[in-house]
This record gives sequence, C-alpha cells and structure tokens, in this order.
Amino acid sequence: MSTKECAVKRFVYVWEGPVRITHWINFFCIIILSFTGYYIHNPFLSGPISTDVYVMGTIRYVHYLTGIVFAMSLIIRFFWLFVGNYYSSWHSFMNPLNKNDRSTFWAYLKYYTLLGRKVPHTLGHNPLALLAYIVLFTLFILQVFAGFALWSQANPNGLMYSLTGWIFPLISNQWIRFFHYLVMFLIGGFFINHIYSAVLFDFKTQSGEISSIFSGWKPKRTD
Repeated sequence: MSTKECAVKRFVYVWEGPVRITHWINFFCIIILSFTGYYIHNPFLSGPISTDVYVMGTIRYVHYLTGIVFAMSLIIRFFWLFVGNYYSSWHSFMNPLNKNDRSTFWAYLKYYTLLGRKVPHTLGHNPLALLAYIVLFTLFILQVFAGFALWSQANPNGLMYSLTGWIFPLISNQWIRFFHYLVMFLIGGFFINHIYSAVLFDFKTQSGEISSIFSGWKPKRTD
C-alpha cells in the first residue's frame, strides 16, 4: 500500500445534516428561481388558447413559493452558523492576522489561478472558497430582499411592503428589477464554477468534496 493510500484513512464528520439539507434545498431553489425568473422577465411560453391556463400567473406563483422556501433555507443556514460544528460555523472563518491562514489563502489562490500545483489539505471550506461563499450569501440576502420588495408592491398596505417598501423612494422599481435580474446571472456563474471546483478538487486532491455533501464525512490525512 502506498504512502498516499495510507495517508487517507481516517474520516471526519464535517457537514452536519442541516448544512447538507439546506445545501440541496438551495441547489434546487436556484434552478427553479432562475428558470421562472427568466420567464417573468422574458415570457417565452404561452398556454393553449382553448384553455384557461394562466401561464404567467402559474410561473409567478411557483417563483414566489420557491422564494419563500429559499428564504427559509437561508435563515436555517444562518442560524447554524452559530450553533453548528466547527466546520459549519463562523469559527472556521479565516483570520487575516494569522500567518497560517494567510499562507493557506495564497496557496489556494495560486492553485485556482493555475500558478500553483499543491494546496494544504483542508477539511472544511478552504479560505478562498469561504470568502466566495460570504460574497455569495450576501448576494442571496440582497436577492431575497429585492424579490420580496418587488412582490410587496402588489399590496402596498401589507406587512411585506412596510418591511421592504422603504427601498423604493431611494431606488426606483426598474432599477430593483434590473438588479434582481442581474444577480440571477452572477449566482448562475458561481453555480457553474462551484460544480467545476468541487469535481476538480475531488479528483485532484481526493478530498471527498462531492461524496461529503451526501454523507457529511470527509477523509483526514494523517501525514
């Protein structure tokens, strides 16, 4: 048995159940929200003339309902940021004042930009990926807020409008819509890169990136 094979024998429970569940909820919500959101922006389907099918109304209903599920999933994940294990909580955040954290960050940056061949073995998110996730979840929050604000305009006297409608005197409805539409593509770009990176690291470093999001367990090197 090779040294490399001996080095990957012990497994650690990294991703807890709530983390894996919200991950997959977000995964499917993003797909549904992207499809329905694009249709709302650019209707490319139409119902049969001989029926009473209201395509836009159905698409908007699915979009709103999925948006609620997505928002609830984000709330649960944010809550787990404070009660989860080390790998799922804020404790895993990179400390820029820590020399080892900075070294790991630059190592991964070089690897992603094809300037380096090796990276330290990390069980949770590597520092560069963690930074990307912080930016991503910030976009998620802004996207959810913009979506609920636009939805609230259907009932200016409702609670939702009282919570989000304050944005419209500052930014016009059309700019909010444009931002909501643009962020959809930014999230889509991350979505593609995320799949590529997970597969790349699973094959290159045998870090269990793909299997761990199903089982929660990742291999820990002992060398």
